[in-house]
Amino acid sequence: MPEGPAAAQTPEEIERLKKEEEKRHIERLFKHTYGHRVRYEEIDAQGVVGSASWLGLIQLARIEYLRHLGLLLEGGRTPVQVMVRHASIEYLAPARFDDVVILKTRISYMGNSSARFEYLADSSERVRYLVAETLVVCVDMANLRSIPWPAVFRERVREFEEDGLQIGQLIR
Repeated sequence: MPEGPAAAQTPEEIERLKKEEEKRHIERLFKHTYGHRVRYEEIDAQGVVGSASWLGLIQLARIEYLRHLGLLLEGGRTPVQVMVRHASIEYLAPARFDDVVILKTRISYMGNSSARFEYLADSSERVRYLVAETLVVCVDMANLRSIPWPAVFRERVREFEEDGLQIGQLIR
């Protein structure tokens, strides 16, 4: 017969503890954060951050992630650029004017010329506004064709993401 605290746990308590540990694990995967205060022009007629504004905010988070790694490829200044091929957002709670949004960003997958960025957007009170992902492609701007990631890009992402990064072919 088990003794101590484990013996007193109900199945509901065990399930709650499992969910808490899973949440902590997910949070640890997101090493980069970017803070943003919602501006007036980002809210829509309903008084909440609109869907197009969220796309702009996750783009800002992606740019800051790349800047943090010294890999800023967006903005037209380099012959190689990061272009979004696919974006997916799950809206969970509304954000309003002047709310502080904490955007967490990571690269979870890196292929030959593509990568999956994942995002969490939380309030300062730990309300989760959204979960999102973008599939980006490394593009040669001279001919707008995908090309393999530069070695420095791969190395810095691999070093920063460590074990949280899947490398190889994307399986859908």
